[in-house]
Amino acid sequence: MNPLLVDSDTPAPLSQADSGWFLVGCAAPGQPAQHFQISKETFTIGRRQGADLKLGSMRVSGRHAEIVSISGNLFLRDLNSTNGTFVNRKRITQPTPISPGDHIELADMEFRVEHKDPVVEATSSDSHSCMRQTIQEIDSFESEWVLTQFDELMRQRAVTPAFQPIVTFGTRETIGYEALARSSMSGLETPGTMFHTASLVNREAELSMLCRQRAVECGRLLGPENRIFVNTHPLECLRVDVLPSLKILRRNFPDVQLVVEVHERAIDDLTTFREFTAQLRDLEIELAYDDFGAGRARLLELVEVPPQFLKFDAGLIRGIHNASEHQRKLLKMLVEIARDSQTMTLAEGIETREEADVCHELGFDYAQGYYFGKPARLKRYPSGLGISDTTIRAMMEDGT
Repeated sequence: MNPLLVDSDTPAPLSQADSGWFLVGCAAPGQPAQHFQISKETFTIGRRQGADLKLGSMRVSGRHAEIVSISGNLFLRDLNSTNGTFVNRKRITQPTPISPGDHIELADMEFRVEHKDPVVEATSSDSHSCMRQTIQEIDSFESEWVLTQFDELMRQRAVTPAFQPIVTFGTRETIGYEALARSSMSGLETPGTMFHTASLVNREAELSMLCRQRAVECGRLLGPENRIFVNTHPLECLRVDVLPSLKILRRNFPDVQLVVEVHERAIDDLTTFREFTAQLRDLEIELAYDDFGAGRARLLELVEVPPQFLKFDAGLIRGIHNASEHQRKLLKMLVEIARDSQTMTLAEGIETREEADVCHELGFDYAQGYYFGKPARLKRYPSGLGISDTTIRAMMEDGT
């Protein structure tokens, strides 16, 4: 393991399965009232098929509103509905914290927010009333606090990336690291909580650019021989957001070997994407297709605009040693197609020796996953562009 890295805690994202949050109301005019559990971190409400809560009123928009959970707190956001979203009779125009007892209106449909806590349910009715009021006050405070924390994270640039090694099969030589966003800000420790909070205020692209900046500022300490793999966000425009930010990084860090990861879903127009990749070549930045195979494998794009790296999604790799012969042959075929395009293949999410052995047999070039190394933090993080490598290394060596 690189001596500049230390083990990183990677807490699991918040689970909503047992959250106890409910909307109480009717799914359509004239129907009896029901309890609808808010069972997902992003819970959509609307008239369109596929909404988590489908409403049967023509006054409700197809995608009317959504409830987003951040660190156990709920926010209601209107999705540009025609007839409006209201909290306690006030129309909302920005993400708004909601608490038990709040009254929600979606056009002509009404709901009450409830939170069922087994501990609270077991108390007497008097104490239950008092407890519910206390929970409501705390939730309201914490919801506003999370947004304040996010503003502070952006102001302080308080993203502290963890780095997971990418190794060659056979020799296990480290050829680079993927930078994974972390933060020590309470309530915003993981990428999920950071980006969920950013979505409430439409700052996902801004946060993604900050994550790349911090990844390179910190990752340069790992040495010029190591590539730094940085991510993009689906809401970023490659031309408007990603490319300008990469030009700044290249100007400030000309010696860093950069690889930018783009999800296959971001490849909408081959002509535009060819132009993007041509400018990456001019900047001496390599390209990786991320999560390949998570949706439909974009083989046309792979052949027409081949990247330097193709990262196969962990869902294809996990349990591959127990997969059928047909599945292994399919995976081997995809690896060979990539090789014909002069693309290096990388298996993500390898957690066991058996998975590693099969991926090696299938011809993968590189590996990434807990079996080869968990994400790890630097011993000390630089705060910005102005600090020199010499000063940073001195701080890390003496522990100041």
